Amino acid sequence: VADLKLEGIEDLIAEVEKLGAKGSRIENQALREAGEIVRQAIKQEAPQRTGTLKKSIETSGVKTKDGVKHVEVGPDKEGWYGKFVEFGTVKMKANPFMARGYENSKDRAVDKIAEELRKGLGL
Repeated sequence: VADLKLEGIEDLIAEVEKLGAKGSRIENQALREAGEIVRQAIKQEAPQRTGTLKKSIETSGVKTKDGVKHVEVGPDKEGWYGKFVEFGTVKMKANPFMARGYENSKDRAVDKIAEELRKGLGL
């Protein structure tokens, strides 16, 4: 699981957290928007033979683990074999399409989070 660090926008996050429930909604929206950017990038990198894997790339709802909110992006149950494509097998070379998609989109995702937080704060 890739971990996207949000360095440089701690002040924005602190201000949003002061808003309580409204701030939580702003955070959730920001995460969903950023997740969509990453989803599109991974989908673009996914190899296509039948199209099932590409179609299976989804963004989860907002989850919280150890007090940290996040979304997960990757294949759903239809694309269960995506992990074999990503990491390879003894008979198949790895094709890290998820890692490439993440790398290609992570800066845009962070920018989108900052944009959504500012928008939510009326800045």
